[in-house]
Amino acid sequence: MTKITKNPKKPPSKSDAKADDAAGEGSEGAPNELSLFKPHPRGADDFDPLDLGNRPEDYEQEDLDLPALDHLGEDDEVNPRTWFHPDGLTREDVDRQDDALSMLQMGKPATVFLSTGPVTYMRLANPLTKDGFKDDAGRDAEKKERLRLTQEIDTPVKLIGPANEHAVDEVTSAVYARAPIFAPVLQAMRESAHLSLWRGANYFHFRPTIIVSGPGMGKTTLVHLLAEATGLPMIYLDGSTMMTTVDLMGGDAVFRSSRPSAIVQGLIQHEVGNPLVVFDEIDKLADMSLGARDKPAEALLPFLEPQTAGRVREHFLQVDLDLQFLNWLLLANDIDKVPKTVRDRCKVIQIPPLTPEDLAAMAEAEVRRRHLEPELVGELIRACARGQIKSLRKLSKALDAAEATLRRPLLH
Repeated sequence: MTKITKNPKKPPSKSDAKADDAAGEGSEGAPNELSLFKPHPRGADDFDPLDLGNRPEDYEQEDLDLPALDHLGEDDEVNPRTWFHPDGLTREDVDRQDDALSMLQMGKPATVFLSTGPVTYMRLANPLTKDGFKDDAGRDAEKKERLRLTQEIDTPVKLIGPANEHAVDEVTSAVYARAPIFAPVLQAMRESAHLSLWRGANYFHFRPTIIVSGPGMGKTTLVHLLAEATGLPMIYLDGSTMMTTVDLMGGDAVFRSSRPSAIVQGLIQHEVGNPLVVFDEIDKLADMSLGARDKPAEALLPFLEPQTAGRVREHFLQVDLDLQFLNWLLLANDIDKVPKTVRDRCKVIQIPPLTPEDLAAMAEAEVRRRHLEPELVGELIRACARGQIKSLRKLSKALDAAEATLRRPLLH
């Protein structure tokens, strides 16, 4: 068996001896042993002689491609010359934004001027503290949900939408082209939004509005057009299917129906503090819960009054929320079934019934917009005159059927 010794000593060869003699010239008492390291390069004082693999040029830093950053953790150092932000912000923008958010207070929105333009932020609730959340009631699943939502509601949100008079006018004109019968609604909304801009807002906001019309006149279509044109998210509430007011206020933990309100869920989901809140069929709202009030629509009163909307209690989270920037649109068929206290806090606009001439004009405009056959206009006009089409809903169904026929592929 061959025995292997550790660090065997190799007898120096003639070539090794010459190299040692050359390295030792001019040094008195220099060791004459075999070196395990590379010789120190002349003139490279900053090069570590213990690094066996790198050369001086290996220490130069290169820019990293974005895919190369995926594996890095939060504590990993990234090349300072490489910078990317999904919103196109610079380092200075991010620093300015962080400083503004750290000083943000509930009820006092702040505008940050960034290189991409001004952005307004607001707090929906007071900053979360260790005593700001009491988790002493409810089942375990409810406790976890309440904790999660309370932490998310602590994050500031944006106020967005058309930020100047020209942009507001463009939005209302675009919606009017699609829904001309709602011209009074759009005009009132335009004037209210202009007033908000004049008072210093750089986002879209108007006073609560009630739109009253007969069924099938396109109120729901109107609000979807508004959301699309303004870029605002929409929180939709349907009074015809609501049996309690929990979707407005949230449910206390003592009840089995305890759950967060649809409003707070929408605010967290969209991260926008001034969405469109559409309450459809408000005249059909009923409350079947124990001890319900006679007029459940009056639960809206704190949301509609500017003095109280800045601090509305959310019963599921047990926190006060700043909801003064919500854009309320209440839709009704019968204004007499809406409580007078609600009407007094809103702009009420009634749309008269559509005439055959109104329907014919809208049919002609829609045929052009959808690029349908021009001959279809005459047929629709005759159907409106004969009373076969009496509402915008029926007109839309007829146009949808014609468009589906036109787009249907031919079978060979």
